[in-house]
Amino acid sequence: MKQQALVKPGEFEMQEVEQPSAGPGKALVRIRNVGVCGSDLHFFHGDFPLPPGFVLGHECAGEVAALGEGVTGFEVGDRVAVEVLDVCLRCRHCRSGNYHLCPKRRGNGITDNGAFGEYLAVQSYGLHKLPPEVDFELGALCEPMAVAVHGLRLVDVRFGDRVAVLGAGTIGLMAVAAAKAMGATYIAATARHPQQREMALALGADEVFGDDAAGIRAIGKATKGADVVVETVGGNANTLADALTVVGVGGRISVLGVFSQPVQIHPITFFTKEPTVVGSNCYGRSGRQSDYELAIEIMRRNAESLRACITHRFPLADVAQAFATANDKTSGAIKVQVVHG
Repeated sequence: MKQQALVKPGEFEMQEVEQPSAGPGKALVRIRNVGVCGSDLHFFHGDFPLPPGFVLGHECAGEVAALGEGVTGFEVGDRVAVEVLDVCLRCRHCRSGNYHLCPKRRGNGITDNGAFGEYLAVQSYGLHKLPPEVDFELGALCEPMAVAVHGLRLVDVRFGDRVAVLGAGTIGLMAVAAAKAMGATYIAATARHPQQREMALALGADEVFGDDAAGIRAIGKATKGADVVVETVGGNANTLADALTVVGVGGRISVLGVFSQPVQIHPITFFTKEPTVVGSNCYGRSGRQSDYELAIEIMRRNAESLRACITHRFPLADVAQAFATANDKTSGAIKVQVVHG
């Protein structure tokens, strides 16, 4: 099969390799769509170390090509979204549904080769059948939606909440749509680029402000002290401090952004506002419905509005161009996907 390997920061190489097999408990998935994630861009630029020749890609969907020994509930040809986590299923975190916190957790496109190849062998418990309304490109978008769903569940977004979303990249936009689905009464967001502002409004934001200091002041005033703040920027931004500025007294902050360096906040804010601040890492299962299952349901109900988030599509041969486009927001990019034939 063909795969695109990151041979060094900023450089991909198309390789011909042996197709993986579906071992016991696993399924072989023919990848159809895979998204370029912000974390993929960090890896691409060398911000986080990777071994040479690593295959990125964890936002993916496809069809079952083969089933390993012991796999039940699926058939060859099933259309699936792929949850790429590989966990022990035995530790206290796995048994409680917080399998994303498993100390032995691995993940395709994160620690093991991912979906920028034609086939991927995954644990069968990571497969989720797609309803008819959700095609492969929407199926691949379910992964960032599940990230947003998990972050909002951690801070118990509910009917009547005033929610502020800092950042309008893919995760921020998914957080807007998820907050709307969970019953938030008022949603405001910050955005840097025009296409992000327009998409946030289309997905349910009531107002969108700039991401500068004036925008932070405005979103705090508009929400009258937000019940919930969702931080989605990370990197080297000042958005954790911004979240503490925007949140109301006794409010909740969910931190989804991946920060690349330590950030500075003023401890007096904790004393005066008593906020709850929760880090959010990936997705798991909360109660009877997993984060991924809820993400797929939100995708099903809002298929066409969410499809508009996918602004660019490239073939596997043009992965380098896909990454360049995703990295350059002046291109109008929101979500860039690679489409396997």
